[in-house]
Amino acid sequence: MGRFLVRGRRAYLVWVVAIGALTLAGCTAAPAAAPETSAPSLCQQDASALTAVGLQISADLTAEFANSYTDQFHEFRALLVSACGRPVLERYDKATATDHHNVASVTKSVVSTLVGIALAEGLIGGLDDKLAQLLPEHAADMSPTVASLTLRQLLTMTAGLDPDRPDASVGPWFQSTNFVGSILRQGSQGTGQFGYSSATTHVLAAVLVHATGRPVLDYAREKLFDPLGIQTRPAVQPLMVPASAAEYDAAGFAWPVDHQGVNFGPGWLKLTPADMLKLGQLYLDGGQVNGHQVVPAQWVNDATTAQVTTGSQPYGADYGYQWWVTNAGADPAFAAVGFGGQLIEVVPNRHLVVVFATNLTADPNQVVRADSRAYELMVERFIAPRITP
Repeated sequence: MGRFLVRGRRAYLVWVVAIGALTLAGCTAAPAAAPETSAPSLCQQDASALTAVGLQISADLTAEFANSYTDQFHEFRALLVSACGRPVLERYDKATATDHHNVASVTKSVVSTLVGIALAEGLIGGLDDKLAQLLPEHAADMSPTVASLTLRQLLTMTAGLDPDRPDASVGPWFQSTNFVGSILRQGSQGTGQFGYSSATTHVLAAVLVHATGRPVLDYAREKLFDPLGIQTRPAVQPLMVPASAAEYDAAGFAWPVDHQGVNFGPGWLKLTPADMLKLGQLYLDGGQVNGHQVVPAQWVNDATTAQVTTGSQPYGADYGYQWWVTNAGADPAFAAVGFGGQLIEVVPNRHLVVVFATNLTADPNQVVRADSRAYELMVERFIAPRITP
């Protein structure tokens, strides 16, 4: 999700999702991919071997930044690389390990994870449950078509609810005082085809509230954040209006809410890079943390398996349940991707988790230079090849 924009004389908050549009013209050719070797797996080597690989990756990153003839990497703040659950590289530029970052649409993958947990607990009946069942309090806002939309369609972005615009902005529902009601009343533009939609993920957040009887953050703390050791106290939960921008930017952990108190599903969750790494590691480990099954293994598999094709979307040819299904060279991969360079990418064949975080604020004058695809290309070209499977 994006930033405050000012149009005409009226300032208003546009929570943006970058799904394309930004080009990679400034992404110069990366250093040649590290050669594949027959060396023992990094999992079997000592810490010094991991450190050596981390230094190589950091040097490649520095070279990539130096070779870029644009300023697209100006907002880079952190790169974390983990192999086999062991740290390979932890690098911060103009940031510290304790800084929280707006992870933008990575938030969507968090919401999907919570839906998977709620399904396993029986709080939601199943993927074919319809919106009429999932949000009965909004029955008056639904046409028959909207009422018949399924949870599966919401998760795969095939429900046809208000798609994000070509300029990556969202629709008029965001200017209302009832996001969910406005989204539902706006209706569906047709089901079956993938259409990236922040509106859809906010409806999923509302579904969670109805199913659990609790605020999204409250449920997330108990079921996900606390088990992962992600610190969420104190939490800043500002109302998503322009006046909240300064409060949000100054906060540590934060997750804004709409006018009904629903945490914003599509984005603007603030996490540290280490928190992002924990989420990626959770999925690499099949939903387990220290032997405890936090997320059902079947959900982890299904959420990160191609459920629909995306057409020309830049972050993956396929989409799971609010996760992009992609590749790192010849290796299958999946990713949680956010506007401006927020990335959690998992490459299972290499037991690899990579996190990129950038500076993304609510400042309407901030120029967002980098597209997250630039960082995905770095994983493909000079990070994954150095991790011996």
